[in-house]
Amino acid sequence: MIGDSAILADTDRDIPIKGQEFGGTKGFWELWTRKDVNRKHITTDDLKKYNKILVLTNVYLTDYQPGGDIQVTRGLKFNDVMSQLFTQRRR
Repeated sequence: MIGDSAILADTDRDIPIKGQEFGGTKGFWELWTRKDVNRKHITTDDLKKYNKILVLTNVYLTDYQPGGDIQVTRGLKFNDVMSQLFTQRRR
């Protein structure tokens, strides 16, 4: 599961989520699988795909609910990547 969606990586290493396919690059897999990402492998396209998955699945929202607050954590990936993708926070 990621957020509100069940996932299964296929044999081509792509990830189908809600009728869309994601994956395939070293940077995308860096974002997808690591807590501490190496930014030198990540392209703008990788970030766009990762952001789209987060939005599609509501994974960044409290209880994965649309309209919910952004889940803020002290994790490396949140501080380095996700906080840059979601700069607006509800209070």
